Amino acid sequence: MRSRLASLRSALVLLASLLFVPTRAGAVNLVPNPSFENFTSISGCPTSFSNFNDAGPWFTPTLGTSDYFNACASGPFAPGVPTSILGFQPAHTGIAHAGFISNSFQNYHEYCEVQLSSPLANSVLYTVEFWINLADQCDRGIDRVGAYLSNGPITNFSSNITLPVTPQIETPQFLTFTDKINWVKVSGTIIGAGQDHITIGSFRDSVAGTETSLPGIFPYAYYYLDDVSVAPLLPVDQACCLPNGQCTIMLPGECQAQGGTPMGVGSVCSAGACTPLPVRRGTWGEIKSRYR
Repeated sequence: MRSRLASLRSALVLLASLLFVPTRAGAVNLVPNPSFENFTSISGCPTSFSNFNDAGPWFTPTLGTSDYFNACASGPFAPGVPTSILGFQPAHTGIAHAGFISNSFQNYHEYCEVQLSSPLANSVLYTVEFWINLADQCDRGIDRVGAYLSNGPITNFSSNITLPVTPQIETPQFLTFTDKINWVKVSGTIIGAGQDHITIGSFRDSVAGTETSLPGIFPYAYYYLDDVSVAPLLPVDQACCLPNGQCTIMLPGECQAQGGTPMGVGSVCSAGACTPLPVRRGTWGEIKSRYR
């Protein structure tokens, strides 16, 4: 009996410890279309390269022409998944991913940028994660692939060279990424200060970059990109709009479990926060007068 009580006590201690372990399960990813599953091509499935803007709301911030890959693409020169002219690689998640050149040769770079669903809250610690893989047919790998989080977009639509910013998240110097088989996670943390855009690529020019030569037919380093995430390190209490229209402060996971909608880090339950604006009826004469 004593041994059974000891075992039960140990089990209860273990259960209690698990219940109080911090978790990011309830954290909300602020990156829209994070694994590029959705595309906005009006002609249907993307069928050619240099089409990254089809993965809206993602966009290319320079003249560099990043690419969008999807399993629905077919043909010998289509950006397909898992097979394209660049080699063979399944998506890390789902059936789609992005791709960009990060190459110190002639200082040509491509980038992937998107506006976050809400700005980073001041003084809150966030994790930034994304996954990359080097395309099979590239003849080199480079070091220091990174992400830059900015207040407002960073763009240079007159150039395709390195964006002149220092990324907050970056792989180590001299550690070239040469894995052509496995997806590799790049991650780091950042303190929120209102940043509302994330840009991913190489921010080092031909002088600062390091390369490793590899077997391949294309003379550049080309990285696939998938599963981009920006989320609070731990779930943060925020406004939650419940199905009955009530607003309350709770963790995102708790909110979603009750069928509610988390309103984002830093949100509060102000007057009318969860109440739709009423529709006001007006006469045809009132409506016409507004546009005269």
